[in-house]
Amino acid sequence: MNTQEVNLPERAQEWLNNFLATIPEPETNQIRIKLSELTPIIINELGLGDTSHAACLLTIPYNNGWLNSTQVAENFGIPLLNILDGLKKIERLNTSRTKIHADKFIQLLLSISNDVRVILIKTGERLQEIRSIEGLPEKIRLKLSHDAGDLFAPIAHRLGLYLIKHEFEQASMEYLLPDIYRDVSRRLAETRSNRDEYIARFISPLTRELQAKGYQCDIKGRTKSIPSIWRKMVQQSVEFDEVYDLFAIRVILRNPSENEKADCWQVYSIVTDLYQPNPNRLRDWISTPKLNGYESLHTTVIGPEGRWVEVQIRTQRMDAIAEKGHAAHWRYKENKGDAEGVEWLSQIRDALETSEDSGNTGESKDKTELYSDQIYIFTPKGDLLKLTAGSTVLDFAFAVHSDVGYHCTGARVNGQMVPIRHKLVNGDQVEVTISQQQKPKTDWLNWVFTSKAKARIKRFLKQADYQDADLGKEMLTRKLSQWRIKYDMTTIQRIVNWLNLKDVLELYQQLSENKIDLASIREYLKDKAPAELLKEKLSTIKTVDSFVKTTSQTQDYLVIDDTLGNVDYKLPKCCNPIFGDEVYGFVTVKEGTKIHRVNCPNAHQMIERYPYRIVKVRWTDSHGAGGGFTINVLITGKDNISVVNEISRLISSDLKVSMRSMNLVSKDGQFEGMYTLIVQDRPHLETIMNRIKRTKGVLSVRRSDELIP
Repeated sequence: MNTQEVNLPERAQEWLNNFLATIPEPETNQIRIKLSELTPIIINELGLGDTSHAACLLTIPYNNGWLNSTQVAENFGIPLLNILDGLKKIERLNTSRTKIHADKFIQLLLSISNDVRVILIKTGERLQEIRSIEGLPEKIRLKLSHDAGDLFAPIAHRLGLYLIKHEFEQASMEYLLPDIYRDVSRRLAETRSNRDEYIARFISPLTRELQAKGYQCDIKGRTKSIPSIWRKMVQQSVEFDEVYDLFAIRVILRNPSENEKADCWQVYSIVTDLYQPNPNRLRDWISTPKLNGYESLHTTVIGPEGRWVEVQIRTQRMDAIAEKGHAAHWRYKENKGDAEGVEWLSQIRDALETSEDSGNTGESKDKTELYSDQIYIFTPKGDLLKLTAGSTVLDFAFAVHSDVGYHCTGARVNGQMVPIRHKLVNGDQVEVTISQQQKPKTDWLNWVFTSKAKARIKRFLKQADYQDADLGKEMLTRKLSQWRIKYDMTTIQRIVNWLNLKDVLELYQQLSENKIDLASIREYLKDKAPAELLKEKLSTIKTVDSFVKTTSQTQDYLVIDDTLGNVDYKLPKCCNPIFGDEVYGFVTVKEGTKIHRVNCPNAHQMIERYPYRIVKVRWTDSHGAGGGFTINVLITGKDNISVVNEISRLISSDLKVSMRSMNLVSKDGQFEGMYTLIVQDRPHLETIMNRIKRTKGVLSVRRSDELIP
C-alpha cells in the first residue's frame, strides 16, 4: 500500500478503534478523553501535521504490543514507525533526577530518536497531563510537576514556546511550592490597581508620540509570571516589594512593512527620546534572532517616579513567533513536502541542541558529537552520565569513580547481569557490582573506550608494576647480601644484560613473579665476577720477584711510568685501561707485561689458568698529565636529532674533548651511540659521563669494553 495516498490520521483512527474494541470500556473512555485533549495541542499549539497526529493515535496500541513494527511500516511508513519507537523508548526512561541533569536529558531524548517530532509529541502529551493533573494520584502528580518544571519547561523555552513554557512553570510551582505561589499571586493581585495606573501613565505619552509619527501600534503592559518573579526574589535576595521590574511594556507594530528591522529601531528611537535608557540593558534579537526563532528589541528605561521599566519592541509577526514559537511560523510544514519538512525539523533540532546558557549566543553542540559519539546512561539513583559511544560496563564504572572501576566485576543492566566488557546503549540503567579482590588487568585496556578509563587502568598497572619491582628488588638485595656480593648498579646492569631484559624495572618485576631463578643469577655472578676474585688473588701476593724476573728485586709493585725504559708493558684493547683505573699486570710470553683493569672480561680466565703470571702494578702520580687515553663510551637516549646534537656539542664545545669517532644505531624510538673519546684519566672520564647523563633525553651512559678501532 502506498502510504502517501492514505490520510494518515483517518487510517490511524481506524486501527485505534480496532484496538479499543479489545479492551474494557472504562479504559477505552479514558484513552478517548486523553486523545481528544491531546489532538488540539499537537495540531494547534505545536503546529504538527498528519504524521505526528497519526503517531499520537497509534502510540497506545503500539506500546501495548497490539500493533507491531512490521504492520506500522507497511501501513504507515518508516518515518511514523521511527516516531513510535522513539516515544516508546522515552516512556521507559527514569526522569527522577531531571532537575540536576536537564541538559543531559534533552540530549538523551534527541539521541534516542533521529526525529525531533518525538520530543514535540512528548511535550504535548506532558502538557495534556499537566492540564489534567487534579484527578491523578499524589505520586504521579509529584513526578509530573517535577518533569514539567525541570525538563519540559526548558524544552519549551528552547523551542520558543513561551506560553507553554510559562504554563509548565506555573503548574510545577503551584504544586511543588504552593505557599510561595499563593503568596506571590496574592501580592500581585493587591498591587494590580497601582501597577495598572503606572502602566497607563507610562504608555500615554508614548502612544501620542507614535501616533504623531504615523505608527499603528498595540501597547500593553505584561505582568511577569509568578515563577519568573520568584526567581528574581531568590537570585537577587530581595522581597516582593523590591522587585522593580514586575512587568514589561510591549510595543507591537501593526504597520505592514518590508523593512521590519528599521521600523523597530525607529520606535526604539522614539521610546528613548521620551525615557532615559540604560545602555547596558539593550538586547538586539532582531539583527540576530535566537535559534528558537525569537525576534525582539529589548531596552530598559527610567519611567515616571524613577522606576526602571523594560520595553519590548516587535512586529505582529515577531509577536506571534514569540508567543507560539515554531508552531506559529511553521504550522503544518511536515505536510508540505520533504524539502520544507526537513528544513523545519532541522531548525527545531538546532533550537533544542542549544543549551540554556548558550541560547543567546547562537552557539550549538556539534551534531556528530551529540548523536554519533555520545551515549547517556542512568545510574541506579537516576543520575545521567555521558559516555563515548561504544563504552562498556567498565567505562561506566570508571566514570562513576576510580575505585568502583578498579573493583568492578560486572553490572546489572536494565535488571540483567552482564560482564564488564558488555557494551552499553542509550538510556541503559546500570548498577555496577564490585569485589575488593578484583583488580585491573592488562586485558582491560581492550575493553574500554573512554580516555578516563584507559588512563586509570594504565596508572593502576604502572603502580602495581612498581610495587612488584620493590618486592623483586628486596628479594635480590637480600640474596646478594647472603652471597657476599656487593649490591651496586654495575652488578645489576650485568644481570640485566645477561638476561637480555629491557631495563632494571623488568628484572625486578620478573623476580617478584618468580620468572627468574635466583640460583642461576648466583651461578652467573660467582662465575663472572673477575674483579672481586682478582682483588682477592692480589691480596695474597707479598712480593713480585718470584713472578717477574725483569724487574728490580726490591720492588713490591710494577710501577708504570713514561720514564721507565727497562720495563716492557702494553695497554691492551680488551678492557682499555686508563690512568686511575684499578689495574693488574699479566706477564705474557712475547709481548712483555700487559696492563688490564681488574674487571677485564678476560680476568677470570687469566686467574684460573695463569695465576703465577699476575703481578701488582700501580700508576705513578705523574702519568697521564700530558697524554691521553682512548676510551669507548656507550650512550642511549630518545631518538631525537636535538638530543644527539646536544651531546656532540657538549663533548666538543663545552668539555673540549677530542672525539675520534661516533657510531649511532636507532631502534624502537631510542638511539644507541658508541663514542670514541680521548680522555686524560679516570676522573676526567667520570666528569664527562656525569655531564652527559644530565643532558635532557639521555637515558644511560656507560663505559664500553668494545675494541677500539
